[in-house]
Amino acid sequence: MKPVDEKMISEYLDKWKPLLSLSDWDIRPVIVQKEWRKSGDVKIDSSNRMAAVMIKSDLDPVFLEEVVVHELLHIKLWGLDQMIEESLNALFDENDSEGKRYYAQGQFMEELETTTQDLTRALLDATGFEGEYMFKRVQKQIDKEIE
Repeated sequence: MKPVDEKMISEYLDKWKPLLSLSDWDIRPVIVQKEWRKSGDVKIDSSNRMAAVMIKSDLDPVFLEEVVVHELLHIKLWGLDQMIEESLNALFDENDSEGKRYYAQGQFMEELETTTQDLTRALLDATGFEGEYMFKRVQKQIDKEIE
């Protein structure tokens, strides 16, 4: 298995930025070399239209396009993400001892990730993607069940 590198990520960024109307963004690839629990992440400066798509170095390249598209969709959804975060801040004290904020934020994050992944797969399918999708969330449930 060839390790993921910045060139591979850049190729997918170049393919997907125009399709997602992100051509005016400066989006750079970052390889995460250390042990990391995520497959990918994104850091965003929306006011300057800049972002970094972070991908773990030991990601199986077969899943790279899926992860890149997923992270690019987080850029597209960033405004909504921030609006919900600000609403949670207005509604709930950060030190909410009853857990209402924790619950609401958890529900939001679950919906955000599920929606982002659904959109990722829909876009990939619509453009003829014939690869394999990650099964990580279900695999975690399986591992937990049989431990």
